[in-house]
Amino acid sequence: MSEAEHPGGNPLRQALWPLGLLYGSVAALRNTLFSMGWKQVHKLSVPVISIGNLTVGGTGKTPTVAWLCELAKQAGKTPGVLARGYGRAEGAELNDEGTLLQRRLPWLLQEQDPDRVAAGKRLVDKGADFIVLDDGFQHRRLHRDLDVVCLDARLPFANNQCLPAGDLREFRGGLRRADMLLLTRAGQLDRDQLKMRIDGLRRIAGKNLPVHACEHQPTDLVQRPADIVTGADSLSGRRVVLLSAIARPKAFRATVARLGAEIVGELAHRDHHRFTTNEVNAAKKLADEKDAILVTTEKDDARLDAFDIERHVLRINMQFLDAPPPPAEFLL
Repeated sequence: MSEAEHPGGNPLRQALWPLGLLYGSVAALRNTLFSMGWKQVHKLSVPVISIGNLTVGGTGKTPTVAWLCELAKQAGKTPGVLARGYGRAEGAELNDEGTLLQRRLPWLLQEQDPDRVAAGKRLVDKGADFIVLDDGFQHRRLHRDLDVVCLDARLPFANNQCLPAGDLREFRGGLRRADMLLLTRAGQLDRDQLKMRIDGLRRIAGKNLPVHACEHQPTDLVQRPADIVTGADSLSGRRVVLLSAIARPKAFRATVARLGAEIVGELAHRDHHRFTTNEVNAAKKLADEKDAILVTTEKDDARLDAFDIERHVLRINMQFLDAPPPPAEFLL
């Protein structure tokens, strides 16, 4: 569990609580201006479903976006994903999450632009009739027909402090704007714990929100660059070195460990970090020295294409703990 995830937090971050209070207050004021109609909200001509969260990173939004786009495609729609494009390399059309989605869903329409109103209009012009707004809960300029919020079932509000004292993007009362909750990593709670968590979240939201418990499960292992696909359980008993640049590297490590791999080395960088040649060579050298394979995430894989390096990519998919929600809940 990282210091951001731990309820006690880091002492330095705790000392920043006045700044966290200020950050949350500014976010609350901004939300009030939108809710009261004093800041303009733009509406597209097609349904918009927002997938977002209350904390920074690490709640499994990208697998959720992929699942929802596949659901829309199966229903005969032409889905498009609209994102800000944070961390995108200069001159690139897509960032790492966008590249991940494009590899999974080659037919998917995408636009990445900080001006998501203009980008949304471009998606509609391309033929999208169902738009998924990725990481859109705090992006109030664009009207959405459904606000889906992803929360980590174990610690949905991290240490309950707003940035920079914690990981909250706004006060947890922002949950009142949500139309639906997806509790990720819910399989790590027993049934009684899960019920208590759901009841508590509904009290904060002030309404009987639909809540769906899910896990983001490892399903496949893709060997690059040969693109050989095996089951994720093929990691069992193998010596591995981990290479990642994601929000929660400890969660990645725990997933690989649960699959039965022997982790003999790890190189973890900050989220969206662009790997250098020296860093990639160091990872390759470590794997060779340890007689191990190099394992990375789908998100990181896109940033490793520029390097001549063999790696094994762990693919994650969303799975509901119970029966999946009816498509009609999402496909407006």
